[in-house]
Amino acid sequence: MKIRVSDMGESGLHIKTFRKPEWLTNIPELSSDEGDTHLSSNINVDLLLTKVLKEISVRGNIWFSIETPCARCLDTMDLILEPEVNLILLPEYLPHEKDEDIDFETYKGDEIDLGGYLRELIAMSLPIKVLCVEECKGLCPNCGVNLNLEECSCKDNWVDPRFAVLRNLKV
Repeated sequence: MKIRVSDMGESGLHIKTFRKPEWLTNIPELSSDEGDTHLSSNINVDLLLTKVLKEISVRGNIWFSIETPCARCLDTMDLILEPEVNLILLPEYLPHEKDEDIDFETYKGDEIDLGGYLRELIAMSLPIKVLCVEECKGLCPNCGVNLNLEECSCKDNWVDPRFAVLRNLKV
């Protein structure tokens, strides 16, 4: 996603566009055909770029949805993600201090490429663990039945075979 600095007027530049899922081929969690998690929509981008002297502020949102399995019961679900864009771009030759609250990037010449930053933001917004509902009971470890849908017929007194010898222990 390349933007020319000279295209920015005094009121800034508003960009409202989308990218197809194939745009994210560098994110392994989303680009693999055999992966469980994949994009189920286009990546929608709504950004406002404003320039003060040589500093360019990029603010806005991106939103997209992923189809992913619940970490406990493995039911597939759609999840909408909306990471916020908050970026300051400075010319490569200007010194700048790092601030943990604001992302800084540099640009060179008259062209800015936001593609790498947006891909990184999308990758960082992917959740590590997704639950269909907070109270998800998951799968029975013995028979594999989804405990959200039905009760299993496994015995409650099941003991891990590695600890079976402890049953005979007298205290």
